[in-house]
Amino acid sequence: DVAHQHAVRPRILIIFTDGEIFDPGSLGNARRVLDNEDVQTFGVVIRKRPGWSKNDPAEATLKPITSDPHKDHFKNLWIDEMPDQVLNGICDPNSKWGQLLMTNDN
Repeated sequence: DVAHQHAVRPRILIIFTDGEIFDPGSLGNARRVLDNEDVQTFGVVIRKRPGWSKNDPAEATLKPITSDPHKDHFKNLWIDEMPDQVLNGICDPNSKWGQLLMTNDN
């Protein structure tokens, strides 16, 4: 039945950015709301070309608002990697994100 399918289907949010989040302080409350609603939150920093600095402000502001463990719910991706790594990967039970959805109680 449809109601049962909605009850067991994982709830996810994927946040995409190409730069620093300028109001990260306001996101703590949003993170609590998402946790209370059992929403797994993934984050992706979209890059125009391969390579980035480990001290990048985009990663530093986005990663903390993803679900725990943050390192598993976050990616830095070159824009050409988006379809395979995110769009196809989230539905693939063999990908890292697909496995998180299959094994997580959220």
